Amino acid sequence: MGKRRILIVGAVAALAATLGLFSSPVNAQDADVVDVPLGSAFIQGAEGDTVELGSAAVDAALAGRACNVVATVVNQGSVHPGNKLVVSSGDSSVEISGVEDTADATTSNGGALTLGDSISASVVLGADGMSSIASSMKVTCEPVPEAEPTKPAPATPTYTG
Repeated sequence: MGKRRILIVGAVAALAATLGLFSSPVNAQDADVVDVPLGSAFIQGAEGDTVELGSAAVDAALAGRACNVVATVVNQGSVHPGNKLVVSSGDSSVEISGVEDTADATTSNGGALTLGDSISASVVLGADGMSSIASSMKVTCEPVPEAEPTKPAPATPTYTG
């Protein structure tokens, strides 16, 4: 009976590992990722023009969640100073400046965003009125740290005499 029990426990553990029931410390509860394909385009316009680059649906489990968004964009060899990426979802948006300021650079930055049903990325053109973003963007939704409850301050009694 002991060998049979060991075989059953081993089989259950192998099945659980195959199905992903055991995971590393960084899992979906620690951070969720939404891929937003930006495509490949050469964009020309006027300084300040906003051009949508791509969008993606947000998993229903993440919609309405307040997140610290970190977007990572990889620039190619061309330089277009002053361009900024705007990540929008629902009524929230985050601006990431300097995404094409340096050739062959990776920009990783973000801010607070409340996720809606979809998420989109747009570029706001800088001074030269051009963009050549041809990358994909991953938006990492990290859990917002829970605020520590404030401790009540003891009241100072007033004495009358």
